[in-house]
Amino acid sequence: MAPDRRQQAIADLEAQLARTPRADRPHEHGALAYRLGLAHAEAPGNSPEAGLRTALRYFDTAAALFDPRFDPVEHARVLNGAGAARRALGDRVRAVELFERAADLLEGRERDNERAGVLNNLGLARSELGRLEEAVAACDEAVELFDRSTPEGSRGRIATLHTRGSAHAALGTDESLEAALDDFRLASEELDPEEAPYHHGLVQHSLGTTYSALAVRRPEERSQLLSAAIDAFGESLTVFTRLAFPFQHALVKHNLGLAWSARGGLTNLRRALAAFEDAVSMFDPRLHADAWRQAYASLERTEKELAELAPGLDRAEHFVALLAAINVEQRRELLQERLVALLALPTENRRRSSLVELALASARLPFDQARAVMDTELSVLIELPTDELEPGLRARLDAHRRLEGEARENADRALEQAIGDALQGPQRISVRDFFYSLGWERP
Repeated sequence: MAPDRRQQAIADLEAQLARTPRADRPHEHGALAYRLGLAHAEAPGNSPEAGLRTALRYFDTAAALFDPRFDPVEHARVLNGAGAARRALGDRVRAVELFERAADLLEGRERDNERAGVLNNLGLARSELGRLEEAVAACDEAVELFDRSTPEGSRGRIATLHTRGSAHAALGTDESLEAALDDFRLASEELDPEEAPYHHGLVQHSLGTTYSALAVRRPEERSQLLSAAIDAFGESLTVFTRLAFPFQHALVKHNLGLAWSARGGLTNLRRALAAFEDAVSMFDPRLHADAWRQAYASLERTEKELAELAPGLDRAEHFVALLAAINVEQRRELLQERLVALLALPTENRRRSSLVELALASARLPFDQARAVMDTELSVLIELPTDELEPGLRARLDAHRRLEGEARENADRALEQAIGDALQGPQRISVRDFFYSLGWERP
């Protein structure tokens, strides 16, 4: 629901509550207070904390009106809502108490899906308190309660499998990590990525981190487990894209970088560096300070390792060397992501300098490598809107003008061949005409 519509819904509920006397119509008043609690807990606003505390006041009103002896289901729902608000506010001890009471009230009431949902919430809160085995126990019960024949039950079961898998993974033993993999795999098998894309991305990310954790503990299976982790992170990124889920995208990128780094070797370290660069650029150091610091530390560590293997190269030069070393499909994916990110930079000066830096690094490659990278670059740029295509082409020409002598001649010949190879007739003419307008001369 859009923010304006949500605020209007809250206003309508508050008006209904004002027209419903608490003394004369207690159940209706309690039901409206409960709905208002849910609405305020979910309402986006300038102060989420204020919204949650307002929600708690309404839940308190509703809890006082629904007697647990005579209205156990309604009272349990209020406790569950209040528990979720307490958990969001960081009061996990109180949240656990509320979830436990709600689960007890729903037992034997023929509300299995509802009770299972409360038990999943209980598992989450216990996990956050480090009570991992108790979290697993709550999830064990919930998984068996969900009715998989209903959409609600199926979604709840998948969410609980992920909760239980996360608790197993946090225990950190070989046995618990294997149990986590079982849970995440089962969740992956049961969910439909089209119907539940967020959960698909979440489960795949969790699979990746678990494979990575096992790789540390099992050196003899390290390569296979890291490959599985990289595949899972890649699948997660099909959901957690840069634009749709920036924080999750950065988190997955950082973990992907760690997996590439753990594989070792020059090309894998360059893959790791590219992933860490993406993560650092996406984390907001004001909002995600710890995550940003961890990603930046990983970036610096990888740069030092690369300096020993290939001294004297900067980040852009490592990136284009990576592009030259991988296959066409991988090159296109990486370069497209990087170009789109650079074209989205907030100021014209940053966009231009970053694009020129990247173009200059590839222009300095040996001829065949430079041509291959420029070929991919042009095939990506030509599909972008004109207001993004032209800055990319302009940066390419600016980069070449910074070269002299044989280096300039080789770069220009590589570009000329790339234009012929990457572009169709009309596209080829259009790009050459644009370069001519900027004073370019064909080699």
